[in-house]
Parts: sequence; structure tokens; C-alpha cells
Amino acid sequence: MSEIARDAIKIWQAGVEAVRADRVLRDTVRWDGRWLNVDGEPYDLRGIDRIIVIGAGKASCGMLVGLSDALRASGCPLPMVMGWLQIPEGSVDPRARELASTGSWRVEICEARPRGVNEPTEKVVAGTREIMRLVESAGPNDCVIVLLSGGGSALLCLPVDEISLASKIDVTRSLSALGASIEQLNEVRRCLSHVKGGGLARHCHAKLMLTLIISDVLGDAVEYIASGPTILAPPPNPANALRILQSFCPDGNEHRAIKKYLLRASQVASHSKPSSSGSMLRGFWTRQSTILQHHVLANNATAVDAAGTCAVELGYRYWMHSAKSGDGPADLFGRKFAEQLFMSSRDALVDCLISGGEPTVVLPEASRRGRGGRNQHLVLSAGEWVCSHWSKLAPREFAILSGGTDGEDGTTTAAGAWIDHEWVERCLRENLPLTDYLQHCDSNSIFKKTGGLLETGATHTNVCDLRVGLYRTRGL
Repeated sequence: MSEIARDAIKIWQAGVEAVRADRVLRDTVRWDGRWLNVDGEPYDLRGIDRIIVIGAGKASCGMLVGLSDALRASGCPLPMVMGWLQIPEGSVDPRARELASTGSWRVEICEARPRGVNEPTEKVVAGTREIMRLVESAGPNDCVIVLLSGGGSALLCLPVDEISLASKIDVTRSLSALGASIEQLNEVRRCLSHVKGGGLARHCHAKLMLTLIISDVLGDAVEYIASGPTILAPPPNPANALRILQSFCPDGNEHRAIKKYLLRASQVASHSKPSSSGSMLRGFWTRQSTILQHHVLANNATAVDAAGTCAVELGYRYWMHSAKSGDGPADLFGRKFAEQLFMSSRDALVDCLISGGEPTVVLPEASRRGRGGRNQHLVLSAGEWVCSHWSKLAPREFAILSGGTDGEDGTTTAAGAWIDHEWVERCLRENLPLTDYLQHCDSNSIFKKTGGLLETGATHTNVCDLRVGLYRTRGL
């Protein structure tokens, strides 16, 4: 690995460290025995008997650790703390198991789905029922704290009665493979669930439901983060969900049961108005006396800013950008990122590009599909562009890195990938067929062969993807 590639990894790691869940919660939560202060906003918990902590997502376990540290820091007495967390396998923060049954804490931690398989399971459904039971048990002397982060949609799942878990997984797979954005996916999923789209909030009668969020949604639209289980407005929109599904899957026989359900739900919604006396459309609207508050404590911009600070410390002069919407196709973005990096070499004031966002990948049919993820695909696309222009770009030292801040990329064990000038020279020397690997979405295989996989394990956070590009004239 070249020195400049090591610098790129340091910069990326600094960004991830800044959004590590335990650190974020310790920095933003304070407790003095009566007032719970979250990100500068005080909440009066006088008379509270229980704090019920529930959560779902890749960062929720780290958030629990940070919350515990923050609540215990003052030494003031705490109400009883109980709850349930849903996390992926292998993402347990070692300290969380100790906290789960320490003193007045009774928080169960459920590893509810396999690592690298971002889909709900029967275990997820069972755990979600337990979360719903806890929320429904909350009364006016209780406070519910909800810890949400990226991956929460797959870890908080309770399908409507008419739709099976298998059907919901199937439609999510279809939309993902066809390049649907996270916003489009969640718009559909919110309409097929008892818990998403405000479902948790509608079943809560606590004094306060406080949702703490580490955002993996660009622009931080809270109704899309983990599909908005504590967000009452806007309510799920079955007509819009149906339009999204039909635009990607126009065949009338494809996902027929779901389309039929969404059509019926949209017809009911079009003839109904929110009611102050009860619920309509299976609780899409309901009377709500619980105080609902939401705080986004960290997001992609937080990671990008911290990466920029590290770049300056290493002597680079950076340009940075955190996207507010999707990046589009990963292969196009990768080529654009590489081209911008080398074009910026004409400006002596910039030698580092840092960006955050989330691209999409349209997968080939399963028989032609390899292994990879959007970050590895992006970096391979950038590498293909650099290889095709190398004779005009040399002599340069450079590095390009892209990684998921959660430590996961697609169905692989890698967080992403990196390349540098040494990687390019090897690919050219060995005449490696990079285009073939791209067409088959098989980026993981080529990086296993050439080196360049970014493997971090679970990071206990998730704020989309972080990319770093560095260059300098060779020998300087």
C-alpha cells in the first residue's frame, strides 16, 4: 500500500470516528436527576417511573452504550430502565451486553438478522412484536427513548396482515435491484407495515416519546429514516407507493398482492380524513396525546466535516461536499469522481476531494451477477476510467477510496474499496478485464485478486457512504 493510500484510509477513518454512535450520544445527552438534556433541548422527567429504551439499526447498540454513559455520568439516580434493541449479527458493542442487565437496567439485545443480509427475518418480526408490546405498555408516568439508525427498516418489521413477510422481502429485493432510492423503498415499505410510518407512535401512551437518530438518509428526512416509525406526519401514502412500485415493476402480475393492497388502501385514504376519535386505514391516523420529539444527532455531513479536518492535519487542501439527495448510478459517479480529482490538479489550491452520499447500482440478472457492493462498484468504475486515461495522467500519485460508514457494502464483508497508482499500474501490466467485472457487478472478486478491499468490521454507526480522493505529483 502506498503512503497516499494510507492517508486516504486515515481521512476516511476520521470521518467514521466522528459519527461513532457511543461518542455521539455521550457528546449530546446530559442528565441531572430531573432534566434530560438532548442536544441543548431540556426535557422534564420529574415523576417518571420507567425509561423504556427501544431501538433498531446498525448503530443502536453503540447508541445504547453512549446513552448509558451519559445518564450515569452525573451520578444522579435514574428511574428503572428497560427495553429491547434489534441489531444485525456481529454488531454487538462489547460493553452493551454488560449494560443489558446492570443494576436497574434491563435492556435485551437481539441479533435479529445475519450480517451482510439487510433483510428482515422471522426473528426480526418476533422482536418487533416485543418492541410493540413494550411501547403499548407505556403509560403517562413513562418515557420512551427510541434509538434509530441506518438499517432500522430491515430490523423493525411487522407486515400488515394481508401481506406476508416473504412478499415484503420480495418487493424490496426487486426495487433495490432495479435501482430504487432509499426514499422510494421506504415510501413503499411504510405502507405495508404496522410499525413503520408512525406505527410505533400511534401505539404509545407514554408522557414522552423521544427519538434519537443517527441519520443514513441524505437530507435527514426523518420520515424515511428506518421508515419513520415514530413520525406521524406525513402519513403513509399508499397512492404514491403504488405509483413507485408500478414505475419499477409495470407487469401487472408482478407483486400482484401488494399492488392490490396498495390500490385498496389508496382508495380508502382518498375518501377518508384524519379523525380525532380513532384510527382509519389500520391506524394510518390516530389521536395522539404523547409528546413526540425527534433529534438527528449525527449525519453524513458530520463525517464529511471530520474527514476534512483530518485532511488538513495531514497537509492536504480539500474540497468537500455532502449530498442532500442520491448520487445516481455508482458507475457514473465513480468515473465522474475520478475525472474531477485529476481535473482539480490544475488548481494548485486543491489536492483532496471528500464527498458523502449514496449511489445506486442496477444489478444484472442473477445468473450473470457476481459479488460486490455500491462502494466497491464505484471505486472499480473510477479505476477503469483512470486506467483508460493513465498515459495522459501520469506521472501522478493518487488514491481513491469509497466505503460504507457502517462497515458493510452489499452482500460482502468489506466496507468498500480503495485504489492507487500502484493498483492501476498492476491492472495495466496484467491486462485485467475491468469492464467485464463491472458489467457483472463483480467488484469484490477483482479487489480480492488485486488487493484494495477496505475491511473494518462493524463500526456501530451508519451515515451513508464516505469517499476520499487524493493526488500529488509523483516524487513530491
